[in-house]
Amino acid sequence: MQRSYLSLIGGIVMAIAAIALMTVYVRGVLNSSPAPIPMTTAVVAKTELPFGTPLTPDLLQVVAWPRASVPQGAFASTDELFKGTKNPNDRIVIAAMVPGEPVLRSKVSGFGSRPTMSARVPDGMRAVSIHIDDVSGVSGFILPGDHVDVMLTRRINNVLNTDVIFQSITVLGIDQLADQRADKPVVGHTATVEVTPEQAEKLILAQQAGTLSLTLRNQDTLDHVAIANVSEKDLAGPRRERRAEGGPSVRVRYGSGAAVNTTINQ
Repeated sequence: MQRSYLSLIGGIVMAIAAIALMTVYVRGVLNSSPAPIPMTTAVVAKTELPFGTPLTPDLLQVVAWPRASVPQGAFASTDELFKGTKNPNDRIVIAAMVPGEPVLRSKVSGFGSRPTMSARVPDGMRAVSIHIDDVSGVSGFILPGDHVDVMLTRRINNVLNTDVIFQSITVLGIDQLADQRADKPVVGHTATVEVTPEQAEKLILAQQAGTLSLTLRNQDTLDHVAIANVSEKDLAGPRRERRAEGGPSVRVRYGSGAAVNTTINQ
């Protein structure tokens, strides 16, 4: 009996000691200050910066940034960004940026890159501009990044014909607008499209052969479909002989030998 009491007392003492040690440990963890994170500064976009935007200091801001995670090519100050420029507008955005995104050398002109359309054309492809107006350009609703079909209207044997010569062609720009995040209609005079070298030759020839028009495609239906040539003869549709139901008919034979059935309406 006495041995049982001693075991119980010993267990209680050990439990109290464990609780006390745990309390001391938790307090130590809570009261300890985390190791400070080394910080630096980085220049970020204050607002959206589309492709081709001239950079000015008011479009940027300097924020604190963890030193260990600074992206390669970032700027620590706006002075570093505009160093060597004669005018603030000498720096041009060549890759769109969103608010809070660090400004990198690879996204700004003057550090080995230029704000040219060539940077947007994939390897092996070509950029070709064609003439459009408010009708052939779908009232300005075709914007950079959209996909279109290119249609050629011309006269063949004195008959007006329309053919779809290319399908699902990517639009790179409308006039001087190349920002794919543009969301307002732009009625332009030229559309720059992305084509293969062979398509570029055909497209330039097609501009001389007739009138080009663009048709806007849904982004979810970019597959090629079979489309037949359409001419003026197809506008009226197939001619069908109308015959009244019921009632007698008379067969009339003309002097030429032709015979026609004529229905007598009652």
